[in-house]
Amino acid sequence: MTIKVNFLQSALRATLVLSTTAYSLAQSPNGTIRGTVLDPSGALVPRAQVTVSNAVGLTRRIKSGPAGSFEIPNLAPGIYSIGISANGFTPSLEGGVQVTRDKVTDERIKLGISVNQVVEVFANAGRSRKIQSLNTL
Repeated sequence: MTIKVNFLQSALRATLVLSTTAYSLAQSPNGTIRGTVLDPSGALVPRAQVTVSNAVGLTRRIKSGPAGSFEIPNLAPGIYSIGISANGFTPSLEGGVQVTRDKVTDERIKLGISVNQVVEVFANAGRSRKIQSLNTL
């Protein structure tokens, strides 16, 4: 009877050690930022430049995919900023994005439409001449 009890206790201990080890290996000390880049109407923006940075100087850059989605894994826990830029849109900067251990943070970021306008000023004193030309956004 003692042999059966000792064997059973040893088997339970081994199971507990193995399951605890597997659980700790499955957890990650880092987190992930996943997101989608949208235009003002909610349409997806493909191939936007995504820059993620934190206060200690870590910076990672990627392009959003064809469906406007992006994922940046393996980020140390902390507060991050996400900068997004794409042709034809005004850049966006989202601050205060919290990354936590072993979690995925989801963000939906809308870009504004960029309007490029040329303004020309002319003075007219008998004949026309160009004084200044401005590019505005």
